[in-house]
Amino acid sequence: MTTWIILRAAGIGAYLMLFASVAFGLVATTAPFGKRIAKQSAILIHQFLSTVGLVLLAIHIGGLLVDSYMHFAPQDVLVPGASTYRPIPVALGIFALYAMVTVLVSSWTRRRYSSNLWRSLHMAAGPAFALALLHGVFAGADATRRWMFLTYVITGSIVVFLLLLRGLQGGRKPVRRAQSSPEGSTPSRSMSPPPVPVGEAPPPPVADASGVGARLAGVSAARDDIGSGARAGTETRIGATGSVSRVPATASEPTTSTEASAIPASPHPSTVTVRRNMEAR
Repeated sequence: MTTWIILRAAGIGAYLMLFASVAFGLVATTAPFGKRIAKQSAILIHQFLSTVGLVLLAIHIGGLLVDSYMHFAPQDVLVPGASTYRPIPVALGIFALYAMVTVLVSSWTRRRYSSNLWRSLHMAAGPAFALALLHGVFAGADATRRWMFLTYVITGSIVVFLLLLRGLQGGRKPVRRAQSSPEGSTPSRSMSPPPVPVGEAPPPPVADASGVGARLAGVSAARDDIGSGARAGTETRIGATGSVSRVPATASEPTTSTEASAIPASPHPSTVTVRRNMEAR
């Protein structure tokens, strides 16, 4: 009795893993969803689900061979049509087994042949799921239970919906995001100005936000115009804030005060006469 329970649970688990593998493969290769999944991650998850499903399927077949309730010989579970118990549904399950093995082995040895051949072999995953679904519905011991029947209906509907969505995309592959650099940003280009050819004037400086570049440019222009301004009768003056203005040139240089003489000035004649009269008295 325990073997019968284990092989039934393994059969249901193998079907669910096959469904998850097929559904995930369709999602990962459909434009609306696949661009959010990295390619390498999709391959690893797909292979993991298929491998777990194949292991559970092996437990299911092994349980049928050792179970005493249902007598199955090796040819009954390996040769389509050899079983006396519901031969057609059992044959569908055997075909599903071979399709699953083909898909999984082709995934393990993908690097040994071309991508076109791998895609052709991988297309067997869809028929494998359909054959497993029919095998479970017509040969499964739990197919008459309501919860199991609903499981078949829901999983089958999801796969059909994903197939229709894939077909409406017209075979377009998802555009996956590019991998970002480890630093999180792309290296910036050098901002140094291009070299100036010999014999040409350098380009004018670019004014920055603080206005320092504009002031330096004005001072440089003022210095270059001093000579020409003097010849034209004007002169250029630079203010304390960096402003530049032109005023008429002065006729002469500003005069400076002479030094005071060390010899005292001679006294007034009237002053000398008064002093002499006072001395005579």
